[in-house]
Amino acid sequence: MKMKRLEKMRVGGTSNKMQLSIPSPKTPDGRVYRYSPNVDAHPRHFVLGDRVASFVTDPDKVGRMKHAPGTPGTVCPYSGVRADDAEFVHPDDRKAAIKVVEHAALQDMQDAISGMLAGVARGSKSLTYKPAPRRNQPRPRFGRRDLMRLLVCDCCGRDYGVFAIALFCPDCGAPNLALHFAREVELVGQQVELAEALGKDRQELAYRLLGNAHEDVLTAFEATLKVAYAHRIENRPSGAGQVKPAGNDFQNIDKGRKRFGEFSFDPFAELNAQELAVLSLNIQKRHLIGHNLGVVDAKFVQHAKEAKLGETVELVAADVRSFAALCRKVVRRIDDMLAGLPLPSPAVQDEEDAMISPTETIGDLSSEGTAVGKWICMTSADGLPGHVDKDSLVKAFPSLSTDQLAEATADLAEDGYVSLTHLISERLPRVHVREDLFLTFDPHCMGSDPVGDALQLIPLILSKDSVDVPALHAESGMPLRRFNPAVGLILSKIGEGRVSGTWVQGYPTPYFFVVDSDRVAIKRLARQLEG
Repeated sequence: MKMKRLEKMRVGGTSNKMQLSIPSPKTPDGRVYRYSPNVDAHPRHFVLGDRVASFVTDPDKVGRMKHAPGTPGTVCPYSGVRADDAEFVHPDDRKAAIKVVEHAALQDMQDAISGMLAGVARGSKSLTYKPAPRRNQPRPRFGRRDLMRLLVCDCCGRDYGVFAIALFCPDCGAPNLALHFAREVELVGQQVELAEALGKDRQELAYRLLGNAHEDVLTAFEATLKVAYAHRIENRPSGAGQVKPAGNDFQNIDKGRKRFGEFSFDPFAELNAQELAVLSLNIQKRHLIGHNLGVVDAKFVQHAKEAKLGETVELVAADVRSFAALCRKVVRRIDDMLAGLPLPSPAVQDEEDAMISPTETIGDLSSEGTAVGKWICMTSADGLPGHVDKDSLVKAFPSLSTDQLAEATADLAEDGYVSLTHLISERLPRVHVREDLFLTFDPHCMGSDPVGDALQLIPLILSKDSVDVPALHAESGMPLRRFNPAVGLILSKIGEGRVSGTWVQGYPTPYFFVVDSDRVAIKRLARQLEG
């Protein structure tokens, strides 16, 4: 029996036991479906095109490749698992191939049977046979769609498509995380351009577009960090134990650092102190835009000293672009880590160097005095006056001599930020922090403003004759570190004898009383603070 249709598909075997090859259906742009053999590589499905003919590999990126491009084998873009090309055939393509073979075999059998019956009545006077007209069934056709996230590997030039975020190029195996995030940044940039093109009469819509773009940056950033972290978790040595789900840890720099710290890796290491502050502020802005329609709340005020409670947070195109650029810098470092490349040295300055800057001083203070004042401010857990631990101070500034530290503390004392007690047997005096230090340094170091916080507390205090300080703290909703400098500023206006001298953990006093003269003094303070 001749099987002319099947013979066209034959690549080996015998006429009785053929080996057939069926080309996979292609998407409109010429890509084929692929399906990872790794059952844990969700969502497994991706599409694979050809290598871009005009692509020239950058010699600097050859080291990122895990396999020579174009060699047999495919890499799962979601997990990095490599296997034979045949193992990546999509289940839908297998079904399609079977239908193609079934159709061809059926047509060949129908042709063969018609051929055998065609001469059955030849020469017979009693039998006649006239075959009825037979219409061939059309060959089965299969539709395939391109995925939305289409990329070209920037290492080997292979064209492919995935769902959202993947980790590796399916051809050369190079980590492509930074490539994915660059596409997200590109889309965000287009949103920003749309917002900028709107006229003044459509500012509300422009703000909404910018807000959406800003949210998209953090959404993509969080998803990218989650994918990279999950990959490292899945590739830990066996028996490493269970890991608590990440949840929204990657919306927080400290929590994100702790997660990747499990692998002795810091994705934020190349950001300096100022960049980290900008990144943290923008993360908080995203929460405000996404959950509070952009209206500034008490929590956000502590991150942005210029923000005012109840107002709409300021958002301009430059904010979105700088936010995206910082996130992109972090993602590039993760990409290099996945590639096993040497990582650049951390750009974050150590605590002393970050605070000592010849170009950044506060008031008339020297750079050393400013640095010590910042250190005191930043290491205070409760924002209360008190003694500074001498050993911790010396350890924090190893490059300063004892004489230089003594002069720095004297510099602070000259402006009333600390008081000093000199001991005959020691060169370095005992340092006692005064409230003015927090009032001056907090806006520079903590991103909060005790003056603004005091203005929020004043209406709460004026409504009372007796003020329970811990209860006032709870009513204010402020973190303790912000509350104490603010309430300390107000306590300075309360008359002598009306502030309790009883010690209480975490607060300057447990309670105080307010009489008419105190109310007058507090109201004058409010007018002074409001300018």
